[in-house]
Amino acid sequence: MSADASFRELVAPGRRMLLAAAGGASFVAASDLLLVATALPSAARDLGGLDRYPLVVGAYAAALAVGLPLSGAVIDRRGAWPSLLFGCILFGVAGLIAPFAPAMEWIAVLRLLQGFAAGFLLAVPLSVVVQRIPAPLRPRAYALSNSVWALAALAGPVLGAVLTDFVSWRAAFLLPVAMTALVALAGFRGLRDPAIRPADPSARLHPLGPLLLGATVATLLLDPRWAPIPAVLFLVSEWRAAEPVFPRTRAGRGIAILCATAGIAFVGADGLVPLGLQVGLGWPILVAAIPLVGTTAAWASGSFVSSRLPFTHRTQMLLAMLIVTGGVALMGLPVLGGRTLAAGIIVAAFGMGIQSPVALLSASRERPGGEGRATAGVPLARSIGGGIGVALAGAVVLAAVGRPALERAESSTAAAPAIADAVQQANLLLALLCALSLPAVLLLRRDGG
Repeated sequence: MSADASFRELVAPGRRMLLAAAGGASFVAASDLLLVATALPSAARDLGGLDRYPLVVGAYAAALAVGLPLSGAVIDRRGAWPSLLFGCILFGVAGLIAPFAPAMEWIAVLRLLQGFAAGFLLAVPLSVVVQRIPAPLRPRAYALSNSVWALAALAGPVLGAVLTDFVSWRAAFLLPVAMTALVALAGFRGLRDPAIRPADPSARLHPLGPLLLGATVATLLLDPRWAPIPAVLFLVSEWRAAEPVFPRTRAGRGIAILCATAGIAFVGADGLVPLGLQVGLGWPILVAAIPLVGTTAAWASGSFVSSRLPFTHRTQMLLAMLIVTGGVALMGLPVLGGRTLAAGIIVAAFGMGIQSPVALLSASRERPGGEGRATAGVPLARSIGGGIGVALAGAVVLAAVGRPALERAESSTAAAPAIADAVQQANLLLALLCALSLPAVLLLRRDGG
């Protein structure tokens, strides 16, 4: 079957509303993430609390770590519609309250709720592909899903910059709320098919592991000294649990390690791009949004390139990790001002685009009958890594610049080059951690998985 024919079959009339609901869930979560990221520096300066910037970004990742695995079990047991409906309601309510937040701590709490809701949204497209799309069409479906995410990411920074610059940062929180109503409508029409049986009606919820993961990220953000406690408890729980968060196979562990460290590097670096460019270098909001827009095209390109590469999954994963590592390392070079930050995040996004489809395809093989939970482990590992990356990068910035300098930057519109330098130092650390995980590629299956 040709590529054009496979895409035509994928979007056949009987699947259009199904794909609209799945794509819409990705669109909401992805566009909101970058839309809010673009507005956060302005919010921090307005409310006071640049030192709480990593907490707000990381709170989303911590809650996502809890929501994703729980939603995967809900989908395997009840189907995708309950997960989508719950995610839309919680996401929308928290988003309606956020514009009225009086302090950054309140925004962190609301982003925590939205991160939990986003877990229930992001698990939907993964389960829809595995449970309702024929196997020969799944590589194209994953590429299409990643491209929808990328198109949403294209809109997010632009809309966030325009709303923040011409209206207010508070308006940037409201737009994704309106989108959730449309997504819920598509889900009502496309996901409530009584002829489709849940993948595993006996699947049980096991919240301990996800809660310990979220607690690990949260303590890293609040007080890193306590983080080893929930981390060790999670490892013990994962070893003993009848239903571990990640597939208990050699390849499953390798996928989790690689996705987590890619998340550390990419999400950690990406989360501080607005801070480095807007606050550190004084770039206008609309100009600082351009690199985030560039990541969209790069991620989409990487996804489509991945579906056409004649390599095994192991080789593609190695290639993706090398590109991500190189891009984030470029962001750490103290040359060319913000241009290395801008170019490096785009290069890293291309690597993430290559990694995503192959990671999802590989993970789906590691838990037969529980593909919803298995594929949810990919964005989960990336989100956990992202929370760790943001916490580490934020700690580096705070140690290098100091709280008094951050407080001075809140009351000034002038550039603060020391903050940009600290962001670059953090990126070098993130790239090193990503490079150290490369041997985990050998844990993946040799036969293409």
